[in-house]
Amino acid sequence: MAKTQIITIGRRCGSGGRIIGRTLAEKLGLPFYDKELITAAAKESGLCDKFMENFEETPTASLLYSLVMNAQQGGFYMGKPIELVAYEAQINAVREAGAKGPCVIVGRCADYILKDDYDVVSVFITASKSFRAARVMEMDNISEKEANAKLARIDKARASYHNYHAETKWGASDSYELCISTDKLSYEAAAELIENYIKSRK
Repeated sequence: MAKTQIITIGRRCGSGGRIIGRTLAEKLGLPFYDKELITAAAKESGLCDKFMENFEETPTASLLYSLVMNAQQGGFYMGKPIELVAYEAQINAVREAGAKGPCVIVGRCADYILKDDYDVVSVFITASKSFRAARVMEMDNISEKEANAKLARIDKARASYHNYHAETKWGASDSYELCISTDKLSYEAAAELIENYIKSRK
C-alpha cells in the first residue's frame, strides 16, 4: 500500500514560500497548514498564540539556554520547561496534520518529522537577498536596513531550529527533493512547477 503523500515547503524569509504553498494546496485540492499549526500547538499546550509565534523565531542556541535557565529558575508549565512544552506541541501538531491525509505543510521541520511515515515531497523556496529584502520592505513598509535585519534574524532562527532537530542542513540543495528560486518566477508559476513535478514524479 502506497504511503500518504505529504508536501512540505521550507523557505527563506521573503521568498514567497507561504504564498506558493497555499497556491499549490489550492491547485491540488489539499489542506494547507502554516499558521494553523501554531494555533493547534498553542491550543494543545495551553500556551498563547503569541508565545508560540515568538518561539518559532527563537534560534536554538537561545532555546537551549532558556531551557537550562527555566529549569534552574522554576520556569515550568505542566511539570516541564515552557519551551519544551511548546516544542512538543508543535511536533504533535505536525504529526496530527499528516495523519489526516495528503496535505501541504509550510515550515515546522515537517519534512524531517514525517519522513519515516509518509511519502514526503520536500521543497525549498529561495530567492536572492535583494529580491527578498525588496519584498519585505514593501510588505512591512520598512527600510532596507530593517528588512535585511529581519531576513537575517528569521532565517537564522529557521536554520537553527531545523539543523538542531534534523539530520539535514536547512537550505542546502541536497537536503530537499526540489529547490526553486523565485527571482524570475511568479508565485503562481512556482506552484505550477511543483504541481507538474509531483505529477511526473515516480
